[in-house]
Amino acid sequence: MIKEILYRQLFLVPLLCGFLIQCLKVIVYSVAEKKVNLVKFVQADGMPNLHSAVFSSMSTGIGIKYGFSSIVFSLMATYSMIIIHDTMRIKGEKGKQVHVLNTILSGFHGKDEFRWGNNLRVLRFKPFDVMSGVVLGILSAILVL
Repeated sequence: MIKEILYRQLFLVPLLCGFLIQCLKVIVYSVAEKKVNLVKFVQADGMPNLHSAVFSSMSTGIGIKYGFSSIVFSLMATYSMIIIHDTMRIKGEKGKQVHVLNTILSGFHGKDEFRWGNNLRVLRFKPFDVMSGVVLGILSAILVL
């Protein structure tokens, strides 16, 4: 019954996948840090990557429902590849910019209006994080549908 509902309402597959990925992320980081880390539930960075999991599950779901040779799957798969590529490239460049900003801000000694306490933080996406998200997204779509 649930498979039929998810098959008809294809947009529920990435929502379910995203929720499961974030729950898995909380478990993985809580075990690694030996304390419950609920903050990871609302963060997009880390392993597995939320963006890649959601878009790969949507692509796989569309492939299962409409066929892997359909134009709808081709469009969604292309869009997903662009999102996944941008996740890795743009976030890497953003990391370089944050490093430069932190260097500039560290030069303002005694100027409290330029200091926000800690250094700026950037989302970090590593290739393993992104690829694990892709694999888990595909597997979740296959298992759910």
